[in-house]
Amino acid sequence: MSFKLQNFEEEYFNSRNDIPEELFDGLKQMGVDINGKRILDLGAGPGFLSAMLSDKGVVVDALEPSEVFRNMGKGYTNGKNVTFYDGVAEDTGLVEDEGYDIIFALRAWQYFDSNEAVKEVKRLLKPHGLMIISDIGFRVNNSMMKETMRIIRSNSKYNQLEPAGSKKYSIQMINSFPVEWFSDFNYHKFDLTNLFKKDYQVKFTDEEWLKRIETSSWLSRFSDHRKESVLTEIDNMLQSTEKKDSYDIPHVLSTAIFKNRNKK
Repeated sequence: MSFKLQNFEEEYFNSRNDIPEELFDGLKQMGVDINGKRILDLGAGPGFLSAMLSDKGVVVDALEPSEVFRNMGKGYTNGKNVTFYDGVAEDTGLVEDEGYDIIFALRAWQYFDSNEAVKEVKRLLKPHGLMIISDIGFRVNNSMMKETMRIIRSNSKYNQLEPAGSKKYSIQMINSFPVEWFSDFNYHKFDLTNLFKKDYQVKFTDEEWLKRIETSSWLSRFSDHRKESVLTEIDNMLQSTEKKDSYDIPHVLSTAIFKNRNKK
């Protein structure tokens, strides 16, 4: 297979719509009722989470700085109760103080200035409202995943495989989140109420797996030439192994729930 790298947003849209129902199962188990709530989705991308929330009876404002993603999201969530806004987490431009019951950040907080973002969350969130931080990652515990990672590591240079965003600067993790974030949240009077992890699996064909790897943070620092080389080598590996219609790739969802104890 020959590879022509696509626009990142286009490939992301085609390969990252994999948010599991386990997220909502976990929130329900922790006593979080989202039905009828007004929610802000920070770093909403093309609206995958926003659409799922809307389908569950939620009014959603989706904040996304990328014009490409916003336009994709408007099409993807057409007919749903989702409104897109241009802005960043540290300075949203949203004017309604204390207007949200819940503020969500999925696969995004590591790209924010944590201290500045939580100050903006504090302004926008109702007293006793919830801030929910969630992330999704692979578990490297089967032969195909291990071989994929071996190929990526063998083609990496210097610090190219460091964790994405602010995670690379952390000295310790709690439930997959940097301990430094918890210090920021605590300073701004957000109490940690619950942590949970959920394991689940996603099926990928060969082509789907290659597209998923193409948009992974692992390859984000690779040149296009090196990225193409990695994808070709992974493709060759897949073709040389016992052919399957699809692969079950283990994932883990990590979530932290915080309550706003700031008062008016």
